[in-house]
Amino acid sequence: MTRSAHGISAFVITKNNALKIGACLESLRWADEVVVVDDFSTDGTPDICRGYANVSFSQNDFQGFREQKNQAMKLARNNWLLKIDADERVSDAMRENILALTSSDLTTFSCFEFRRLTSFWDRWIRHASFYPDYCPRLFDRRHGECRGINPHDKFMTTGRTKRLAGDILHFQNWSLDTYASRTVLYSTISAEEYFKLGRRAKWYHATLRPLYTFLYRYFIRLGFLEGRRGFVIAVMGGYGTFVKYMKLYELQNGLGRAERMEDVR
Repeated sequence: MTRSAHGISAFVITKNNALKIGACLESLRWADEVVVVDDFSTDGTPDICRGYANVSFSQNDFQGFREQKNQAMKLARNNWLLKIDADERVSDAMRENILALTSSDLTTFSCFEFRRLTSFWDRWIRHASFYPDYCPRLFDRRHGECRGINPHDKFMTTGRTKRLAGDILHFQNWSLDTYASRTVLYSTISAEEYFKLGRRAKWYHATLRPLYTFLYRYFIRLGFLEGRRGFVIAVMGGYGTFVKYMKLYELQNGLGRAERMEDVR
């Protein structure tokens, strides 16, 4: 398979993604190097990763999404980095457009964005705020850094950005239980980050904002065109907003004593 002439290191952070990591790495065979940082998976993820000649595999205790990605970036040999999640794949069109970049392109721009196309319940979702969802994914680490609030950090460049054709294929075919638990997890992480930054929840954050999120996804971003899937996506968006600000309310008021599940059954 054709390799980039400019030296590109892809990086992936993962834990217990044995069902998806292989397809992700297959889509990265063209990359000069793939840095995988694993949070000590207990399934077959490490063995799968070690089976790829262009993969540099290491393990690191997870301290946060941004921190884990920064660790992967430090281990990369090249300055041009491609960020891919374990449940994503580089589409053929995306790969070809990356390989077609010239030295002039890489001098003029320091970051390239791509659309992310998500599969939910085995259907590609093109509404409900899921698409086009432009993401900065190929970037020169010398001209910027990862910023933002966990778990939704992103690379912020100091140079020019260009959008390239070709989709990142994202496979979010979660069960409803998994979707709900992930929503709570990510909302909790966001609330903790907000609290550290000194943000505080107001009454309208957990009332009006969840409603707005649902209406925005379902009506303004045409989620209703996706049928039941669009409704679920809109509901989960509102639910995540509600949980985030109620978790923040708990933190700022010292509420929500941690209890074992056995204590509340």
